[in-house]
Amino acid sequence: MVVRRAIIAASLGIVAVLAPTSVGAQDLPGYSAPFGDTLPTRIFPLFAMMRQSPDWAVALRRDRDLQKLAAERAARVGASGCAPSPKCLADAWTWTDADIATVEARLRVLARNAALSRALVADQMRASGRFGRHAALRDTDLLAAAWRNAAAAINRVIAVYAQGVAPRYPAIDATIFDVAAPEFAALLDVHGVATAALGGSDDLFFDPSLRYATGLLQLNERTNAGEYRPLLDGPNAAAAQAVARTDWEKTPYSALLVFGHGAEDAQSRTGPLTHVRLRIAADRFARGVAPFVIVSGGNVHPNRTPFNEAAEMKRLLVTQHGVPADRILIEPHARHTTTNLRNVARLMLAAGLPADREALIVSDHRTIQYITGPQLAQRNLDEMGVQPGRIAPGPDRFTARFTPSPLAFHVEAMDPLDP
Repeated sequence: MVVRRAIIAASLGIVAVLAPTSVGAQDLPGYSAPFGDTLPTRIFPLFAMMRQSPDWAVALRRDRDLQKLAAERAARVGASGCAPSPKCLADAWTWTDADIATVEARLRVLARNAALSRALVADQMRASGRFGRHAALRDTDLLAAAWRNAAAAINRVIAVYAQGVAPRYPAIDATIFDVAAPEFAALLDVHGVATAALGGSDDLFFDPSLRYATGLLQLNERTNAGEYRPLLDGPNAAAAQAVARTDWEKTPYSALLVFGHGAEDAQSRTGPLTHVRLRIAADRFARGVAPFVIVSGGNVHPNRTPFNEAAEMKRLLVTQHGVPADRILIEPHARHTTTNLRNVARLMLAAGLPADREALIVSDHRTIQYITGPQLAQRNLDEMGVQPGRIAPGPDRFTARFTPSPLAFHVEAMDPLDP
């Protein structure tokens, strides 16, 4: 097996003359986030950028209208005996239409300052690509749109995970609690009181609601978006270093992309179609079609499974198909085919795979028909707001060609389990 792996690596053009590059963050090339890659920063990057951009935290704290709004919002919290409970307990933390309009108006005023606008909008928001869907807007409008999206996403987390509103995919994304049970009202009361007490003198106007929403995700054990971070460290570190040593002219494609198929029973570690897809991918890898395999899939099926599709696929590729571990990159967050595409596009560009070379999606023939069809393209726009790359028919019925787009870095906070 070791000899076979060495032969495969040599045939794929992996050379040892270049020093490996240490890559830790999943950022758009040319941008390095000035904040940690955590659950709240992954879902709500605008808030992290406001805190870190020069002079913005001071400007927000000094703004009298925002001070007044923060005081009004704090006064809504703490009424443990409100009715109907628990809905009223969660309502106190949501952003009302009037709240959102007040903040937007003040942000527009602050962004008229050229230095402030440049520090936040140009140097962070635009450079990061995390607001790519709004890139055509002028700076003040982009900031306003990003704020409205963030506030709506906070409200969505509260609606789903504190009030039991059904998410888009309730079978795998819904709250784990019976929101009608008296015990849940007590839990929500405890959560609200603790969240309010944890405020500090350095809070910005959004911090209390951000803590509340993040806490709800933690209570519901829906912290998927913050796991395996930073993505290019840990299980991807060796492969990320190998990327920097790769002679891309040796192979026709930059990577083979394999999307998981989740199990529907608690005992299985992956779905049956995964095994079919991995066999095909391993065959193409052994033929030297691409120097890397990228496997994509999160902890999805069945609901709250402890098994991660990408991690399981890597294990199977290594143990059953002889693919070297340092030739496999895992993308462990995607929950749907839409986000499979988006997340592998992010990973390819962040890891340094050549942006001008196509990757090859490998799957069973039925799934390839879906991936290359119009239904998935429309779902991309409906659920993510962007097309994460260009898809074209592959050389055979088991493949499709894929070219990643920087638009894939746009963050969709309305999907907090995989934004």
